[in-house]
Amino acid sequence: MTNKIKNLLKENKPVFSCTIRTPHPNLAEIAGLAGYECIMLDGEHGTVSSDTLDSMILAVKATGATSIFRAPGVDRTLVKQALDHGAGGILFPHIRTVEDAKTAVSLCKYPPQGNRGAGPGRPIQYGMGDARAYLNEANEQVIVALMLEEPEAVENLEAIAEIPGIDIFNMGPWDLSTAYGHPIEEKHPLVMKAFEKALEIGKKRGIHVGVSPADAEDVKIFYNKGARFFESVGLEGLLIDELSNYRKDCEP
Repeated sequence: MTNKIKNLLKENKPVFSCTIRTPHPNLAEIAGLAGYECIMLDGEHGTVSSDTLDSMILAVKATGATSIFRAPGVDRTLVKQALDHGAGGILFPHIRTVEDAKTAVSLCKYPPQGNRGAGPGRPIQYGMGDARAYLNEANEQVIVALMLEEPEAVENLEAIAEIPGIDIFNMGPWDLSTAYGHPIEEKHPLVMKAFEKALEIGKKRGIHVGVSPADAEDVKIFYNKGARFFESVGLEGLLIDELSNYRKDCEP
């Protein structure tokens, strides 16, 4: 198996992600066909769940993009289901402590690095593929991403970064700014300080930093600072913007 997102990040190239909250495979397929390297299937703020994960992962796979499941928490069952159905990685929200991060990594790694259960389906072609080869490769290829959206996590970031197997620190500016007492101030100095800290520590530890840019100009700014993973658009937000703008433009 080869994870295209991992390869791009290793080459220091940007990865653009489209987040989908609405559980329908056609939306996942459309986002993949639009050229996004990563399709984020949101089971935290969205309603993507075990009932819809399989078809959405399959739809993404058909486009050549890579799916990451945004878990509702450090949830063993949903993480296992997402990976066993072929998701390319997991994004864990509200990590606070070293123990939180260790648990998250462990759920994505087979022994001895973790305790992921050995029962993949689609990744081994339901038994027609080489299961041992997959297990040997999966620990290196599956992406482990942690949301950086809690002040406690920012304080503990140096220790968290020492845990082997973390690929991405993904900034959560809404939650982080709100927790700091400055709701939805995405570029509040405390948030930007946390971003800079993540960049500094990530560079030392080989962990990439993800951001949610407001627009194309933001992408350039954060890219030049060192970010490489861009949670660049939410499909539902883009849709409502385009629909409302078009409706206004059509007014006689």
